[in-house]
Amino acid sequence: MPAPPRLVVTEPERQGEAAARPSLPARPLPAATEVPSAATGEALSAALNEERVVLASSAVIEGLDADRPWVCAGELLTLSARVGGTPEPGVVPRWVWPGQETGAELHPGARLAWRAPATAGRYFVRFQLCRDLGGRRVGVLAEQVAGIDVRACGAGEGQAHLLRIEVTQRDPTAFDLRAVSPAPATAYTWDFGDGSSTVTTVPEATHAFAPPAPGEQDVRVYPVRLTTGGPGGGQGATAFVQVRAQPPPEGVPSASLKLERVAARSANDGWRTQLQVDVPEDTHVVWERVERLTVSWDDQVETRTHGWRELITVEEDLGRGSFRGEVTVPAGDVRPEVKQVLDTLHGRDAMGREVSLSWASFKAEPQRPPPPPPQRPLPK
Repeated sequence: MPAPPRLVVTEPERQGEAAARPSLPARPLPAATEVPSAATGEALSAALNEERVVLASSAVIEGLDADRPWVCAGELLTLSARVGGTPEPGVVPRWVWPGQETGAELHPGARLAWRAPATAGRYFVRFQLCRDLGGRRVGVLAEQVAGIDVRACGAGEGQAHLLRIEVTQRDPTAFDLRAVSPAPATAYTWDFGDGSSTVTTVPEATHAFAPPAPGEQDVRVYPVRLTTGGPGGGQGATAFVQVRAQPPPEGVPSASLKLERVAARSANDGWRTQLQVDVPEDTHVVWERVERLTVSWDDQVETRTHGWRELITVEEDLGRGSFRGEVTVPAGDVRPEVKQVLDTLHGRDAMGREVSLSWASFKAEPQRPPPPPPQRPLPK
């Protein structure tokens, strides 16, 4: 089975050497060059107004993957990091890169939908495992740099019209996968990235992934690789599937959630949801963050992580982690291509176990197909 595309990755500056460039199914990327000064860890930390502290750690970045080996100017490229080693508490994965309008841009999480600049060239995105040390001090446990080839493409030369994989989650570990391509195919070979694979004669497959085991990272990312065969030749595509660790089934839930939609006060008020979170008397939950997933109609997912009080306005603190509050999706965040906004509140109970509550903060009405064009009468 062909491996998913790999990016050219250089090790941190303190190690002083670039990693070897693996082969790619498309045109090979040029050899990694010296990282420009604006993309160094020190320059990005300064642009983010952080004090950078390099820490010794057992955390390991095994590699960085992409869903395509290069990208046209202005198109999206999905990046995913493979993290190994012994998990450490308080570690936050994130991507940083020189900004177009600001000194640096930042996106938390192990996966990133990166939009290529409008100008062709060589760009560098840095993946880091960090820990908040208080104040402006940020500890860097591990990092790698991806060099991305952005090309100037003419009409029909981009990759957006080629084979791609649509991913739909059925339950916490099972996913429906569908191949989308204008080219006909007679066979679809799926490599699910977990050591298993299958061949189908239809452009669809379903697969259940094993959740992370206790003691592993809370989120595991699997690269799903698809190759097709047919009369017009074969194509390849890669998508990334995120599987979260599941709480133990036994015992009473550590928290419960009640929702109530709130009517907008004006057209610019956004979408508001009243929340009531209840924590049982015999435990205590400390909430940490909210992960917001913005899902588009073509099933592209944008993930952002915020401090939980950044997104949730607490109106009444009920103790032990219980509260009443409100969450808002600003009108400016709901573009026409957005289908749904999903929020997940994460925290830990008194035993240190992960606690999470999820809800939909916005859901668009189904898109209606355009009416068919009027038929012209046949000439007499």
